[in-house]
Amino acid sequence: MKKPVKILVLMLLIITAALPAALAAEKNPNGTVVQVSGNYQMEIAPDTAYINLGTVTEAETVAAAQAKNADISTKIRSQLENLGIKSDYIKTAHYVVNPIYKYDDSGRRLPSIKGYQITNSITVTTSVEKAGEVVDTALNAGANQVNSIRFSKNDETDVKNAALAQAVRDALSKADAIAAALDKRVIRVTTVNENGVHLQSPETGSRLYAKAMADTASTPISAGLIQISANVQIAVELE
Repeated sequence: MKKPVKILVLMLLIITAALPAALAAEKNPNGTVVQVSGNYQMEIAPDTAYINLGTVTEAETVAAAQAKNADISTKIRSQLENLGIKSDYIKTAHYVVNPIYKYDDSGRRLPSIKGYQITNSITVTTSVEKAGEVVDTALNAGANQVNSIRFSKNDETDVKNAALAQAVRDALSKADAIAAALDKRVIRVTTVNENGVHLQSPETGSRLYAKAMADTASTPISAGLIQISANVQIAVELE
């Protein structure tokens, strides 16, 4: 029994030693490796708006400032829910309490506190068509800041994958063009690296205040288009 085992072990050693050479033989010794980049950009219409609204209140004590802020914030949420926006789509984004210091006639801040300021901001997720109505409703309910409005796509996965696929096609097209110019052809793709898929959403970042909106019957909001870009790096072998 020992002799057959020795023979089997010897055969395995021979096969193992010959394997790298066999794999190397599969590669084309006359092959040319070319690296190309693929890019793609497209624009799509957004269907979702993320609106950041703020309520700023001031009072001599923290408790009084909190009470004022809570009353207004509750009213805002109630009015937004009356628009059909579910509570899950109204989320607290920022809540901060700051002291309000006294200043002397020269503008130097004194160590004494004259009151407190509370800033409570929420992010509302809604459809693009309803964005203007959300802003108007919140301002009428007592909000005094519109910090930002960002537009996006509810399901970004499909559009990002589509852009990535187009970037790959762009890279392969370049590889074919290079191969044709060299009187060669692409025989295999050796490596593929994704360098990122980016979605650039239109956003309004300026703050709007209730007084500025007082004379406006309704707030017109234009979403614009979302730009999606994808980039890949591909290495191919020519012969």
